[in-house]
Amino acid sequence: MRNLVCFFVLMVYFSCKNKNGAELLPQKEMISESEEILESKETETIDYSNVIKDTLIVSGKEIVFLMPSKEELKAMGKRRDISKLDSTFKYNSARVKEFLKFPEDIKISYSTKRIVGVNYGNRIKYYDKLDYFKCNFGMLMMFNISFNMVKGVKTDEDYFSLIDEYYRENIRLEKTIAYKYVIAKNGLNVREAGSEISDKYDYGEFVEIIGYSNDTIEVNDNGKIIKDVWASVKWKRNGWTYKRYVFNGFLGDREDIIVFKDQICLGYYYSQPTLYSNNADAQFDCLTKYFDFELISEKHFNAIKPIHETFLKKNPLVKIEENEDKSQNIILPIKDSTIVFSSKIDYSGSSHSYYGDVDFLNQYLTSHIYYKAEEGNYSYIDRTSGKETFVFADFPFISPDKKYIICFFYDVYDEVFSLEKYDINENREISFKNGFAFEYWVKPSSKNLKWISKNEFAIEITNKKIWNGSADYKSQYLKIKLKH
Repeated sequence: MRNLVCFFVLMVYFSCKNKNGAELLPQKEMISESEEILESKETETIDYSNVIKDTLIVSGKEIVFLMPSKEELKAMGKRRDISKLDSTFKYNSARVKEFLKFPEDIKISYSTKRIVGVNYGNRIKYYDKLDYFKCNFGMLMMFNISFNMVKGVKTDEDYFSLIDEYYRENIRLEKTIAYKYVIAKNGLNVREAGSEISDKYDYGEFVEIIGYSNDTIEVNDNGKIIKDVWASVKWKRNGWTYKRYVFNGFLGDREDIIVFKDQICLGYYYSQPTLYSNNADAQFDCLTKYFDFELISEKHFNAIKPIHETFLKKNPLVKIEENEDKSQNIILPIKDSTIVFSSKIDYSGSSHSYYGDVDFLNQYLTSHIYYKAEEGNYSYIDRTSGKETFVFADFPFISPDKKYIICFFYDVYDEVFSLEKYDINENREISFKNGFAFEYWVKPSSKNLKWISKNEFAIEITNKKIWNGSADYKSQYLKIKLKH
């Protein structure tokens, strides 16, 4: 680890001290931020017209101690404090250069040049240290597309603390060279520069890599020896981005993230539907009391010939009108009248869809999205009265024997994935039976379910950590049998 970066002890020590009034100019030359330079009278009363305008170009990650040139010293004349300031600045900056150890890609140097050209990659912007920064002594810290200027002569402790703060805060500006995921089941330790463990990534968590060490190390993982390097990463917590280090041998690609067999059953039981309760006090447990779970292969899943339920049939009397915004108006015939769901895709509007008729329940199956409320649901509409008889959080799957309904639902706000079971009694009335939330997996496709028997079905699943609602996920397949 020490070959990766020497973040020496003095920096940690000095970062805890007060800055003693050090003047750190908040001038961050970022595209989206305005310039903000603190004024100073340090150079206003001296004639620097004879000081040549030679230029220094800075780029990437660089620390430059700006010093007065011979022409500047001559222009300053016999100021009583100039010799002392010059000596103090050289001594303190030399201590920083000697003791402050950074990775090889950060350059530390001195310059007596008057013009500083800041290279942002796609442009160079020039600053006159005497006219723009109004200083003879200063420390410029560059970090890719951002820089800060510290004016005047500071103590070595001040310099250490300011450098520590600036580069720690701006690690977010480091260029990400790779995107990986944690593939260690029990998580991955996050380390500071001195190899001390500071935190931990969870399995499946997304990692931004900004560099690698040169040396290979060996790690014993339950008897298996893994050889790899250290990776430096952007560690984001509580609004801050820090530079931290992890073992690269426990990082992989998105397709490497899976749901493990012993994670399938983990979740909790609840007795009220998700639509009406957050079930925050439910007890976490293995749910094999209610289900038999079996992970199956994709080949096995594709070979299953499902019992095709024919409960949804398109009604030729239902009218669908296309709107200019590609939304649909749904016109449902009821006894002696019609009921209309008008769609409009805007903040105050809503969108409605018709899926078919369920004859044995005498219901229309529809779905509804309300943009302003950020809500959506599926509902049964009575074909006679036009009343909404039951609301589901997602698509309702009716069992082949018409005895119950299975509904899967993902709450994007609480990040909870649930399976809910509803009973259908002899009078064709629907009632909520029970619900189950699962900790590690989700069913990404809303309508993909294969009935195998009246109480067994197969579905596609993926690890909850890597699913973000898009089609980019690792598919696994699960067979579930309900226990009565």
